[in-house]
Amino acid sequence: MEIKTVSIDQVSLWDKNPRNIKTKDFERLKKQITELGVYKPLIACKENGGYTILGGNMRLRALKELGIKEVGISIVKADTEAKKIKYALSDNDRAGETDEQQLAELVYPHIEEIDLGDYKVDLGAPIGLKDLIEGTAPNFNEKEINENLDTEIECPKCGYKWS
Repeated sequence: MEIKTVSIDQVSLWDKNPRNIKTKDFERLKKQITELGVYKPLIACKENGGYTILGGNMRLRALKELGIKEVGISIVKADTEAKKIKYALSDNDRAGETDEQQLAELVYPHIEEIDLGDYKVDLGAPIGLKDLIEGTAPNFNEKEINENLDTEIECPKCGYKWS
């Protein structure tokens, strides 16, 4: 792994990135970058004479909109699609949990200095990718697929819809 600073023009979004961001959250992300700067490199692999971002696609979009000219990237070797997916999943993996009471005690003394609307905290239970895929992905045979082409199927756990 190598960490370096490159021109933002050399860096592109990964076209298979499954993550999206709502407009208000994107604006919040840009505000955080403007206030705090960029303190975490994007995860990228060398590809097509440039770098493809596997982790940090939303940050890259925000940086481009903010007119940032250079970006820090952590270059990883991702020589297969599976490896690219692993890096992307790892960058967005939820490995810890937040103690609500401890968080409140940490923030409260500084409540006048922190705009609480600028931050979101995820307190929900994470869903394992294995559970999501195995428990919700449609498992149709070819005949059922043809019969259900116009049917939308919804994941009972997360609400994702296949059509």
